[in-house]
Amino acid sequence: MEPPRLRQYADVVASRSIETPIGTLGVDASEVGLHRVRLPGEHDVEASGDGPAFGNVAAAASQLAEYARGEREGFELTLDWAGVEPTHRRVLETLCEIAPYGTTVTYGELGMRAGAVDPRDVGVMMATNPLPLVVPCHRVVASDGLGGYGGGLELKRRLLELEGVLPQRLDLGV
Repeated sequence: MEPPRLRQYADVVASRSIETPIGTLGVDASEVGLHRVRLPGEHDVEASGDGPAFGNVAAAASQLAEYARGEREGFELTLDWAGVEPTHRRVLETLCEIAPYGTTVTYGELGMRAGAVDPRDVGVMMATNPLPLVVPCHRVVASDGLGGYGGGLELKRRLLELEGVLPQRLDLGV
């Protein structure tokens, strides 16, 4: 299966970067809702936009910052799914339903619950999730370990520690 691709849409009219305890996040929104979240290490975005799109990007930025500080467990945002293929969207929506804050699900279980999607395809879909953190692909793990993560395994560990799935590591100053 070829991974779904996101196209650039003219209706993405607001962008913003925010500093958080997990690094700099980028947020893009349209008048419809949140369109994309960029994890630390992806290119930063210049603040831009106005109107309803700016309100959507501001709400997303605020809620993402609260999440990264450990002050929020869920998001109250409208998502703009433009450019996300229907099967990919079904898998991402299933993930939101079955893996709330503080839990994990395996690639295989998510594939089965989303309608018999091959676990390898689920992995590709998680790697191309346009809305990480909000659509929590960091909660999808391999049956024998953490699996992969677009933001890197260190970020995945930090997010799972933040949510209490993994124990906090001691800072030994080494």
